[in-house]
Amino acid sequence: MFFNYTHYEMREKIKSAGANWVAEQAFWLFGTARFVDGTLIERDAAVRDARHYFNTIDRQLLARRDYNEGTRLQRLVFLETGRNRVNTHFHFFIKGTHLTQYRHIKQAAEANWGKHIERAGNIRVLDNTGLTHERKHYCWKEFDDLSSETLLVECCHLTKPQYLKA
Repeated sequence: MFFNYTHYEMREKIKSAGANWVAEQAFWLFGTARFVDGTLIERDAAVRDARHYFNTIDRQLLARRDYNEGTRLQRLVFLETGRNRVNTHFHFFIKGTHLTQYRHIKQAAEANWGKHIERAGNIRVLDNTGLTHERKHYCWKEFDDLSSETLLVECCHLTKPQYLKA
């Protein structure tokens, strides 16, 4: 069956499905990382900084062997440019493999932004446990067009569900 959706309807369906998918991941923490002056940060530089930032957290929390084998903390990262589309920053959801990592992930996320990123501004890392449905739509607000690239795939990591593992 073929559905003839308008551009608006299709965009809204994608945003809704994306928000539900985010909620299903049940991330423990939600963060917003800003640059000192987001108007001066180009997308490529923001991507490099985000990749470096999350690698510092992974290296700090994961065993060296796991990190070297490509294991990463589970996370989704969204690159945004703000209401006027000129203030580059990013939001992220993150969690570990066992809840005992919660406090360590939160501390590393808060400390490593300013410690490892040269143009880092403020960072805010909030508890997301029990709030997965309240924040699930937040990172889709800048998905204005079907060609929008708000999800920063280069920095995202999810583990495969057990039923997909070989």
